[in-house]
Amino acid sequence: MSNKTILITGASSGLGLAIARQLAASGARLIMVSHDPVRGVAARDEVAGVATGPDPIFLPADLSSRQSIRDLGAVLHQRFTVIDVLINNAGTASGTRELTVDGLEKTFSTNHLGPFLLTDLVLDLLGPGGRVVNTVSETHSGKLDFDNLQGERHYSFFSAYARSKTAEILFTYELARRLEGTGITANCFTPGPTASGFGRGTRGFIRVMSTLVNVIGRRPEASARIAVYLATSPEMEAISGRYFHHDRPARSKPVTYDVQIAARLWAVSEALTGAGEHKSLEEIA
Repeated sequence: MSNKTILITGASSGLGLAIARQLAASGARLIMVSHDPVRGVAARDEVAGVATGPDPIFLPADLSSRQSIRDLGAVLHQRFTVIDVLINNAGTASGTRELTVDGLEKTFSTNHLGPFLLTDLVLDLLGPGGRVVNTVSETHSGKLDFDNLQGERHYSFFSAYARSKTAEILFTYELARRLEGTGITANCFTPGPTASGFGRGTRGFIRVMSTLVNVIGRRPEASARIAVYLATSPEMEAISGRYFHHDRPARSKPVTYDVQIAARLWAVSEALTGAGEHKSLEEIA
C-alpha cells in the first residue's frame, strides 16, 4: 500500500478513525477529512503514530455543505494528481428535522448528497484501478418516497437515516453501472452495529439507541476490516456494484436494484447538488 493514496471522510472518530489507522499501518497515504478541525487534527496525530508510510494529511470539510465540499474538491485537485481510493464514510442522524446552510435536510444531505457530490468532484483523480467505497447500513429502507425524500411530509430520525442509506446503496449500484469499462469500481458495505460513538451529543430516543449500540456493538477495529478489504484487496480489483453485509457479499433490499428509481434519484441528486458541472461521470465513463 506504500504507493496508494486513500481519501476517507468521517475520519476523526469511530469507524472512520479505525479504518484510517489500519490503512496507515499498511503503508497507505491517508487524506483524512472531518468537519471538526480540533478532533480532525487529533485523529491525524493519532494515525501518524501507527503509520508505516507517509504521514497522514488532515483536510477539514462539512459534508452537509455544497460549498465546503467544492472547496475540498479544489484543494484536492491543487495538491494531488491521483487518488486511488475514496471512502465515503461520514454520516449523521438528527433527532429532529434540521436544515443545512443550503436549505436541505441534514441527514439526507450528509449521508447521500455529500458523498454524491464529492465523488463527482474527485472522480477524475481516480484512474483505472481506482475504487469508491461507501459506508451504508443494513437498516436501509425498503422503499424510497420521492415526495418525502427530505422528510418534507413526515420526519423521524430512523426513517430519515434509513432513507439516506437506501439512497446511498442506489447511488453505489448506479455509479458502478455508469463506470463499467473504466476500470474504476464502486462498492458499499454495512459494518453492522458498531460501538463507534455514533449519536454522541444527541438526545431522546436516538441517544438511547446509540448508547445501546455502543454497549453491544462490535469494536470499530473489527468493523473496519471489511472497509479495508474493499479498499485494498486484489480480490476486489474487478468487482463492482456489490453490497457487503457482515464481511461478506449479500443482497440489499429489492428497491435498491430498481434501475428506474436509481436513475430518478441520480437526476434529483444532480439537481440538488449541481454535480456534473465540474466533470460529469458520463465524461469519465
